[in-house]
Amino acid sequence: MRFLRVFSLVAALASVFVGVAAALNFNDESEEAPRGEVGMLYHFELHSHSGCDDAPYRYVVESGTLPLGLKLTPQSYDLPNKVHTGLIDGMPAEGGTWTAWIALKDHCGNSAELLFTFEIWPRRFTISTDALKPGTVNAPYSATLATAGVRSNVTWKVSAGSLPAGLTLSSNGSITGTPAAVGSSTFTVTATGVSTDPSADGTRIDTKQFTLSVLQPLTASVSRRVAEVGVPFRATLQGTGGQSPYTWSASGLPAGLTVGSGGTISGTLARAGSYPVQLTLTDANGTPLTQNVRFTVARKLTITTRTLRATVGHASRLGLGTHGGFGRVTWTIVSGRLPAGLALDRRTGRIIGVARAAGSERVTFGARDAAGGVSTKTVIVTATG
Repeated sequence: MRFLRVFSLVAALASVFVGVAAALNFNDESEEAPRGEVGMLYHFELHSHSGCDDAPYRYVVESGTLPLGLKLTPQSYDLPNKVHTGLIDGMPAEGGTWTAWIALKDHCGNSAELLFTFEIWPRRFTISTDALKPGTVNAPYSATLATAGVRSNVTWKVSAGSLPAGLTLSSNGSITGTPAAVGSSTFTVTATGVSTDPSADGTRIDTKQFTLSVLQPLTASVSRRVAEVGVPFRATLQGTGGQSPYTWSASGLPAGLTVGSGGTISGTLARAGSYPVQLTLTDANGTPLTQNVRFTVARKLTITTRTLRATVGHASRLGLGTHGGFGRVTWTIVSGRLPAGLALDRRTGRIIGVARAAGSERVTFGARDAAGGVSTKTVIVTATG
């Protein structure tokens, strides 16, 4: 003969609920079982008596399954009290509903069965912090651990491993200090909650492992900050520290320049001037660094000299002139030739020497500046006697 036995199992972390059923005998008596919760130790004894003899008695799961994490100890005997005991214990690992027919059998072939319905409730106390933000060496650090569920009177401690040097965990869950060295530390924390709410079933405990990384400080720089009107510009953005890869953004760039996904600034500018620009580097952890720089855009390089005049038989030192451009200018003769006895100093743009004969030449000069700007112009060079 089967009787329906229904009980709810509601466990709580690191507490133990203990219950003793009324005698489970061959008259199929039954009584309510204790409650429990996911993650909470569960201990429930099934007592019995009668049958064909005092021993042995066996408890077995005839069909169905117990909740994940629970097991049935098939046989035990309390000799002083002559009570035959089956034990369901363990720690429920998952919420849900399970059913199982549990049979009590003696060695004479007699048996009684009860159908148990196990309802496992979700855990009501957990460490809810998923991960800790990274720290920066020699910079103040602060993070707070949190719990979900029953939260009254929660205390914290490091139960395995250690925090990075320079950091400590307070009993209220705050991690503070100044990391002293670059590296990663893996450690386990334990949170203990003692609730004043009678429905919370007393003390709850949860543990969780974290890895906390300490990184070098973020730095940002740009390889070039001077450009020239009409000259293609390209600069490299460079980042160090933090956690790569990096992303970049900029505000205030001169018209014609854009930031590329690979960490470059490029384009061609149309207007000279001085431009304050705000560069922002963000590392893989989402940590930003903003740096203010100034971009200078020079006017287009132009050769201004139209004519040059030397005197035959006298030392000459004639200068070619430019307007705009940036930095040092180097010179070349693109076409034509200078009067005999004269030569171009490519570094200074001066025509030097002693003209040997009167005459006039059309010479095309080329100029290149430090920004890559180029200008050419045909100049009439005359030697008179």
